[in-house]
Amino acid sequence: MRTAYCGDVFVFRSKRMDRVKLLAWDGSGMVLVTKWLHQGRFTWPPIRDGVVHLSTTQLAMLLGGLEWTVSRLSL
Repeated sequence: MRTAYCGDVFVFRSKRMDRVKLLAWDGSGMVLVTKWLHQGRFTWPPIRDGVVHLSTTQLAMLLGGLEWTVSRLSL
């Protein structure tokens, strides 16, 4: 079982996919970060077994509002 104390960041999204909350341990306490978009939606990978796994790069691109599903390398 994964815990917030092992370095993982837990990301929760709204049903409309325009808001995310991140929960992480910073060494001295829990940190909760919220981000929402006034227009558009965050692009999420497919959900498998109720869980989405993101790499560090995918999470950074998702939070930056970038279309991470299209790679420049494939052009």
